[in-house]
Amino acid sequence: MTDNRYFLRAAYPIFWLVVAACGYFFLKELSMMLICIVAALTLSASLAPLARLLEGRKIPRAVTVLTVYALVAALYYIVGVNLAGPIKEQAGRLFITTRDSILPFLLERGHEFFPSLFPDAASGNLVTDELKGKLMGKAGAVAASALKLTGNILGFLVNIIFVLFLTAYFVIESKGLTEGLLKWLPPDKRQTVKALLPGLETRLGGYVRGQILVSLAVSTIIFCGLALVGIEEALTLGVVSGLLNLVPFVGSLLTAVFSILVGFNSGGLTKALLVLGVFVIEQWLESNFIVPHLLGKQVDLHPLVVLFAVVIGGSLMGLSGALIAVPLATALLYLAEELYLKKIQE
Repeated sequence: MTDNRYFLRAAYPIFWLVVAACGYFFLKELSMMLICIVAALTLSASLAPLARLLEGRKIPRAVTVLTVYALVAALYYIVGVNLAGPIKEQAGRLFITTRDSILPFLLERGHEFFPSLFPDAASGNLVTDELKGKLMGKAGAVAASALKLTGNILGFLVNIIFVLFLTAYFVIESKGLTEGLLKWLPPDKRQTVKALLPGLETRLGGYVRGQILVSLAVSTIIFCGLALVGIEEALTLGVVSGLLNLVPFVGSLLTAVFSILVGFNSGGLTKALLVLGVFVIEQWLESNFIVPHLLGKQVDLHPLVVLFAVVIGGSLMGLSGALIAVPLATALLYLAEELYLKKIQE
């Protein structure tokens, strides 16, 4: 009997280590599904208030969700039709500029610091015979990468459809889902958890609505600023900056660096400094006015928390992890405040 007791004590931590390892492997394999579920919960939280409001006026939730989807699709179509031509023209000009001016400039600067990488860059012969041989040798890998990229794009589209389906399901069946999940909790905990749901919905929904408004504001400011400076590709860079702004910090930095290179190529150091000034002003407006008023009051997250969330999410799950990192951090911080911080302050 004593031997069995000692054996159970020794086996207990080993058992939980095995469970933890299996759980980690399980979560890692299903990481994309978890990302889709978090994204769908966040989007459904932004749609739920509108669905409840219209439901009180005898409009079914399914009709509300389908109407919102139709309006968003129509908006994308209208914007795409009106901006496709200018963006295509500017994107083509931007590609030519990058290929003919920015890339050679970067290669020449790289030759100054790493001459062994591009030995003929200084003489203008950027594509050497050796480099051509390497490129031909990599042709198979490039083709495989192209196929992989195609598969990733198809997978991305499937994930978007899955997220939209889950969002609609969560909004339409929210009452039944909430009641069904609460049944699995002890009776004395149900009211506590139920009381947390409205605040959690407010935080997540507020993040989505606020982030969309912030991205629109950033895109407009960048477009107007670059157009005033004289950047011909201002519309394309403005749209890209708005899209990349969905990933805090990283998106703005990438757009700023590329825009400065475009400005330097088209007008030298003076225009590059003017472009830098546009982004400095935009960041000042975003930090002091746009984010605090459109996002900060609803999410209540410190910028340092946002930065750590994006870095951790991106490190663990790539771009998709970075996109859901902030709403996930918002939810976790809210739960920590309600379940822990308020209790120790009482």
